[in-house]
Amino acid sequence: MSDAAEVRTFESLKIGDAASVARAIGEDDIAQFSELSGDHNPLHVDDSYAGTTSFKRRVVHGMFIGSLVSQLVGMRLPGKYALLMRESLEFKNPAFIGDAIVVAGTIVAKSEATKVIELAITVTRGETTIAIGSAHVRVLQ
Repeated sequence: MSDAAEVRTFESLKIGDAASVARAIGEDDIAQFSELSGDHNPLHVDDSYAGTTSFKRRVVHGMFIGSLVSQLVGMRLPGKYALLMRESLEFKNPAFIGDAIVVAGTIVAKSEATKVIELAITVTRGETTIAIGSAHVRVLQ
């Protein structure tokens, strides 16, 4: 994917339009996100502690996954003219360091009056659903 955001105007967007971003989650991602967010919960950063939980290994921060929804919205759908207004995720399964996940969004609603689109969001690891949710995005152009 290019570093340039997609340029899609409100008028060009249609219900059913879809896009996705893929990410292999690495050790550095967790370290940097922990530092940036201030969330150093041992479930995310301590192998010994995480090994004592039902997960048996460290779990990726849910909000790290949420930040990938922001990437999807701000860079792909709709892209440059996006203003993320609301994001909601329900986590179904954990993601772990080393996982390759896909964050996908599909436009399911479009309001002409407010210039807001609603995206249905799915986050998957292969056939496993990590999270489902939605995002409401005002399109500024």
